[in-house]
Amino acid sequence: MKKHVIASTLALMSGAVFAQSSQGSVSIYGEIDAGVSYINNAGGASTTRARSGAWDGSRWGFLGNEDLGGGYQAIFRLENGFDAMTGNLGQNGREFGRQAYVGVGTPYGVITFGRQYDPIVDNLGTILANGRGSSPMFDLDNTGNDYATNNSVKFKSLNYKGLSFSTMYAFGGVAGQMGTNSAWGAGVNYSNGPLSAGAAYTSVHNPYAVWYNSTGASSIATYGAYLPSANALNIAAVGAAYAFGQLTVRGGMTHSVLTQAAAGNNVQFNTYVLQGDYMLRPDIRLSAAVDLTNAGIGGTGKRPKYRQYNLVADYILSKRTDVYVWLIYGTAAGSDVAQIGQLPASSTNRQLNTHIGIRHRF
Repeated sequence: MKKHVIASTLALMSGAVFAQSSQGSVSIYGEIDAGVSYINNAGGASTTRARSGAWDGSRWGFLGNEDLGGGYQAIFRLENGFDAMTGNLGQNGREFGRQAYVGVGTPYGVITFGRQYDPIVDNLGTILANGRGSSPMFDLDNTGNDYATNNSVKFKSLNYKGLSFSTMYAFGGVAGQMGTNSAWGAGVNYSNGPLSAGAAYTSVHNPYAVWYNSTGASSIATYGAYLPSANALNIAAVGAAYAFGQLTVRGGMTHSVLTQAAAGNNVQFNTYVLQGDYMLRPDIRLSAAVDLTNAGIGGTGKRPKYRQYNLVADYILSKRTDVYVWLIYGTAAGSDVAQIGQLPASSTNRQLNTHIGIRHRF
């Protein structure tokens, strides 16, 4: 009976896709990233653990479009995040927690509605996060695209000779308080030949609820204590990359402010990124990155400094599969503990992480 039901379901799905083929298409895609990490100090002890999505979040999704004529088309995306080691849903248990939107493509650009990434991800994610391995500071600036925004409306322009822009507004949904839990942002990107550059700004009101699901602050050593009381998270970011033959150099800065987060005072983090990617061979890429973060805790005079040093080697087995290994070292000065990426915090001001993983895309 189960076999009959499954066969019937697949036949219906195939018929639906075939029926749309003359007007549009629906595709299934995804990526599985899994591996093993060694952490020299995770809460006071060393540990070796299996990890999913250490470099790229494991995911699968549907992407579709339908031609409406006259240069217009309907589009949609449903993208699920999951833990490859356990099969559990990611993004706080959401079925399509990475992205879920529908919209219309026009001769001027694309407008979409749903759960989406902000303009920092659109315009700077590939520049600052590409090849870096683990993003620093629990990805506070979202250059590693860890946080999506609900109830958002976004417009992305066409590419005008390398120049494009995007803007987004997310409705908070709180009756009588339009600004509560809302978010907005805008950004611009230029890509032409060996040069890529971008700038963006995003403001998230009540970020603890909007991006962090009102949970998990205690696990973030660097800014978790300030997150629940923050009125807003305001992020400004700039970055650029230039390819010199086999070598690509990347650099940028993000300025992240948690407003009224420390007894009514602002808490800010300035992160500076410098990275080099080198194609040693067509199938081997080497990357080195330095992330320097200087913090300021308003009203206290405290100015912690966090440093993260990344070395990555990526062996490309095919167009869809690669094996990678990284070594990451993090330090903290003027603070109690170090914390690399989204790992458990160290019990000291230093932490070391080595990781080997495999990624497969389909």
